[in-house]
Amino acid sequence: MTLNRRQFTVTTALLPLAPVLRAQETYPTRPITLVVPFSAGSVVDLQARVIARVLAARLGQPIVVDNKVGVSGSIGAEFVSRAAPDGYTLLLGTQGTQGTNSALYKTIRYDPVKDFVAVHGLSGNPHVLVTTPKLGIGSVAELVELAKKNPGKLNFGSGGNGTGGHLCLELLQTRTGARFTHVPYKATSAALVDLVSGNVDAMFDFLQTSAPHIRSGKLRALAVTRGQRMPMLPEVPTMAEAGFPGVESLTWGGFFAPARTPAHIVKRLSAETSEALRSQEVKNTLESAGGFIIDMPHAEFQAYVAREAVKWTEVLRAAGVTLE
Repeated sequence: MTLNRRQFTVTTALLPLAPVLRAQETYPTRPITLVVPFSAGSVVDLQARVIARVLAARLGQPIVVDNKVGVSGSIGAEFVSRAAPDGYTLLLGTQGTQGTNSALYKTIRYDPVKDFVAVHGLSGNPHVLVTTPKLGIGSVAELVELAKKNPGKLNFGSGGNGTGGHLCLELLQTRTGARFTHVPYKATSAALVDLVSGNVDAMFDFLQTSAPHIRSGKLRALAVTRGQRMPMLPEVPTMAEAGFPGVESLTWGGFFAPARTPAHIVKRLSAETSEALRSQEVKNTLESAGGFIIDMPHAEFQAYVAREAVKWTEVLRAAGVTLE
């Protein structure tokens, strides 16, 4: 009788855990929605779709990409922050949505750290600092020195206020004390055309779009903003190698879930995403866009995102940059 009572007691105590154990074993049981907060066909969207396709095969459920565009990605991020924390609504968050928008915009209605779980870091895209050959300089140090001697006289192009190129410029100015005149265009492609034509002096651009002009001699590459050299432009030094280690920046992307998403779901998603990133298809897609795989697991990625939010808040506040 004593043994039977003990068995009964143990069995009864385990009953409440049964649904939890079943959930851990079966997730996911239905399609997952991946919110991409940028337009279809964009670099972020293309990367999201190839990763989602490979990841869906591993999870055994479809991943439906939903483009929710607006306010530099903040519309989509806010939507996911308010979604049920059940692992069925995810965000392809970026440096912008999770690192800079809360400092840039006055009306952001989500906290990039507190309202999300950083599930897994996916990819990074550095910028390359390029100048027109007409400027007659060959290093970052020369550019900074020229700008300091002629404050505000050198024109620095970008794809618009708040874009990655603009943020890199503010970081460069904050770290060096050099002052340029920012010329925001409606698109990065328009700024690049004017740089090639010599109508602006310099800009931070993605490797993929600047590389052909660098190879043809129409642009001069001074440094990349990653901590190590890039295979697409192996001859171009890093900002640290150029003497400016504080000017490092990545336009990164990763998976995020609403805060309070169960730990077992986050663990499964992170583990399966890491395996998906080993796919040659994913690797080729990222590298063809001038990027690279980060493959940063949950805890490490969560800490990285928190540091990025602090870093860019400090830079943008020091620069006095805000957007409506």
